[in-house]
Amino acid sequence: MEGKIYNLIIIDASGSMESIYRQALTGLNETIQTIKKAQREMPEMEQRITMVSFNSGKDYLKEICVNMPALEVKELTEKDYEPNGCTALYDAIGTMVTRMQEVKTHNDQALVTIITDGYENSSHRWNAATVKALVTELRQMGWTFTYIGANQDAVEEAEKIGVCNSLNFSASEEGTREMFAKESSCRRKFYKQKLMACMREGDTASIECRDFFED
Repeated sequence: MEGKIYNLIIIDASGSMESIYRQALTGLNETIQTIKKAQREMPEMEQRITMVSFNSGKDYLKEICVNMPALEVKELTEKDYEPNGCTALYDAIGTMVTRMQEVKTHNDQALVTIITDGYENSSHRWNAATVKALVTELRQMGWTFTYIGANQDAVEEAEKIGVCNSLNFSASEEGTREMFAKESSCRRKFYKQKLMACMREGDTASIECRDFFED
């Protein structure tokens, strides 16, 4: 299988995430392990990970790892993920997706995961309309986007930015654990489907996954 799978994970690090901090940190490490396991079990697919957290202000983006081979990504520590500030959600999405455009080629595949427990309230560079235009364009090129939200209607918020795969979760310890378990299960399914489709049909980079969270 030619090309890579770029996993872009954009995680809310605003102050409200403090209430589920431990579960979020554990869940992010479980996601990394899920991607690593896929790399080992399906070596035909080269897995790359970019993970960033966001809040607000001048330094609203924190790059945890950028375009790293999955097996080289280390477990996150408390220093890697520190919630505070407000929610510059649109700036984080627009900035990081644009950066991924610069490295992804036609043969590569992209899975963008957005996790937030609150509403956009602090962006200055991007808005819902500009993010939606970007997401819509890339979905037509086969990019897959998922939106996972708490304390909101995740379906409605995802639709505002052009995302069709959405999942609600409860901003509690149990709800956060269940969410990450669901995300990891669906991620594994996504990888297997992509590999099987590639073996049958060849180029699958232009095929978007529209049922990511469906059982």
